Amino acid sequence: MQSTLNITELFQYGERVTFQKDDKVTKSVAGEVNGDIYILSSGLCALSSISCDGKETTYLYFKKQQFVGFTPLMTAFNLNYYGKKTFSIVAKTPCVAYRIPNRNFQDLLGFPSVATLMVNTLTENLVYLMEHFHSSKNEPALVQFSRFLLDQAEKDASGTLVLDTVFTYQEIACYLGVHAVTIARMVKALRDEQLIDKIGHQIRIINPEQMARLITEERKIDY
Repeated sequence: MQSTLNITELFQYGERVTFQKDDKVTKSVAGEVNGDIYILSSGLCALSSISCDGKETTYLYFKKQQFVGFTPLMTAFNLNYYGKKTFSIVAKTPCVAYRIPNRNFQDLLGFPSVATLMVNTLTENLVYLMEHFHSSKNEPALVQFSRFLLDQAEKDASGTLVLDTVFTYQEIACYLGVHAVTIARMVKALRDEQLIDKIGHQIRIINPEQMARLITEERKIDY
């Protein structure tokens, strides 16, 4: 196997599987060490948990061409959990993935290029989670929301940054840890400043440069 590797080259080692919106791709309970590994080919998934009182928390989103569901494989150690905490990876849109059995993937990790790809993925996820945690503890809600929009929006055919319609006010609220009403107020404030637009259920970023200034707090907006 070559020294550098594109993740799509691992599709050949997996079985093509599909998931519908809201399907659980995988569920991980503390202390588990088994489970298959998935490589997302298309769609959007989220790592989330549900508390005892039914509150959903979203920690991380997975986009196409990312490893999904490898946590049980990488956590043969117990992190001093009291009781079992369950985390699920849920399909937020229809998804296509390639499933690689745990044992087969462990064999693939013997190739330096695959191990490097895995380490890079883990590092990216860790940095993303650390940034999200820092932001949630230290930054105003509007800064967090602006960062979320720029992180998650993707260019459409015309080159405009648009947010997938799966990101409803409630979905964004679950990720940012705020109320959906707060999201609605921030959307209105950003529209009034002509930084974003909303066509139907889709948010479009029309001034990403000024949105970036909100993140660095060079610009402030009341909402």
